[in-house]
Amino acid sequence: MPAEKQAEKEPIWKTALKYFLHGISFSILLLILGIFWVVIFAILLAIGYIIGFIIGLLVLFIFVGGLNSFLTDMIWSIPIKTQWKGLLAHGVVLFIVLVIAGIPQLIVNLVASNLPVQVGLFIIYAFIDGFVAKKIGEQWEEEE
Repeated sequence: MPAEKQAEKEPIWKTALKYFLHGISFSILLLILGIFWVVIFAILLAIGYIIGFIIGLLVLFIFVGGLNSFLTDMIWSIPIKTQWKGLLAHGVVLFIVLVIAGIPQLIVNLVASNLPVQVGLFIIYAFIDGFVAKKIGEQWEEEE
């Protein structure tokens, strides 16, 4: 079933909850994968300098694309292409868009950095990240 038709049948609160779940899950799992990636990245830098740096970035983008593919399939039931080249492109696009979408959050953090602001931004950006991640993931949907 195409994602557009599925979204039309769900109540708005359920769709919003899925965006929140996608965003929060993505953030938490990316934090865990990020710790694992830093170890790999450090080893690659120590071994290969520039080539290690490039391979480390490729691994990061594949992690990001793979994580979003997994979450998009699990939460939205949208099967995503999982060939390594597709995951790499998916990860690059998602990484760039999330960095751009996070600029307002960075500015607010620079102006007013306290716990209530941090919690509020985390909740707001869970919805934003979930929306962005789903829309990017849909671009790599498998054809039936």
